[in-house]
Amino acid sequence: MVVSLQTTEIMNIFFSRNTTKKRNSFFGLFLFLSLQLSAQKRFEFNHPQMGTMFRVVVYAPDSLSAKNATQKAFIRLDELNLTLSDYREDSEVNTLCRTAGSGDYIKVSFDLWNILHESVKAAKLSDGSFDVTIGPLTQLWRRMKRQKQLPTPTQISEAKAKIGIEKIVFNRVNQSVMLNTKGMRLDFGGIGKGFAEDKMMKILKENGIKSALIEAGGNIVVSNSPADSPKGWEIIIKNEKYFLKNSGISTSGDAYQFVEIDGKKYAHILDPKTGIGFAEPHQISIIAKNGTASDWVSTALYLMPNEKGKELAKKLKVKVIR
Repeated sequence: MVVSLQTTEIMNIFFSRNTTKKRNSFFGLFLFLSLQLSAQKRFEFNHPQMGTMFRVVVYAPDSLSAKNATQKAFIRLDELNLTLSDYREDSEVNTLCRTAGSGDYIKVSFDLWNILHESVKAAKLSDGSFDVTIGPLTQLWRRMKRQKQLPTPTQISEAKAKIGIEKIVFNRVNQSVMLNTKGMRLDFGGIGKGFAEDKMMKILKENGIKSALIEAGGNIVVSNSPADSPKGWEIIIKNEKYFLKNSGISTSGDAYQFVEIDGKKYAHILDPKTGIGFAEPHQISIIAKNGTASDWVSTALYLMPNEKGKELAKKLKVKVIR
């Protein structure tokens, strides 16, 4: 019994000390994390690209680490613009488009390969309401906007004949792509900014930035909650507050971008099926798992009938704000 009592006392002392150590360790870790969070400061940077201004807000311990990480993200943005821009004749996508109808497979970069696959998947899910092969219509309407006149039915019909994701052919063996119809043009306007923001966020995370917001032309991507707002990043959509983290938010609408011809407004978002933009102004916002998804879904749902749009939103588990 004495041995048993002594053993019990020793064990009690051991567990008491061990528990105290654990508590001290836990308190030390909590204090360390608290100090780390409180040491995070807010920094903001801007960079013009893709026809808009990219605004990046990061939380970092000092300005040098914030600037270094953000500059790397902007370099990545510039690389993506050189790949995806349909305004630059020397872009990779325009180089690919110049081979349309030649029957040749062109080896493409991983970025172009990746966004093309995402775009084809989006077109199938949206029943063609989102379609990156809409480029011929985009080019036509840009010309008509400058000339301040509507395209003719013949012009629209000719442009539509060059549209359709089935005209994009992939060769997975050597990561090459063929555009099988002459005159095809790709337009990543409905997915490119969200895609770029996702890639930029990846760079920020790789460079030690745990909490950041990237905003560009109606598209926002956020990572972890900022130190001064544990619930998430405060985003206001239609006068309502949302606290979000690790999400993409996109708004599509014609409040500011439209073509006005003969006193009538046409939305800048073109419907691949009709060849024209909506004449009735409206707006839609999407909250999704990332910027790529929120960007193309907002474009698609802007054009889709309400019921079909609801079905797609439910399938993709995105929040719709009209």
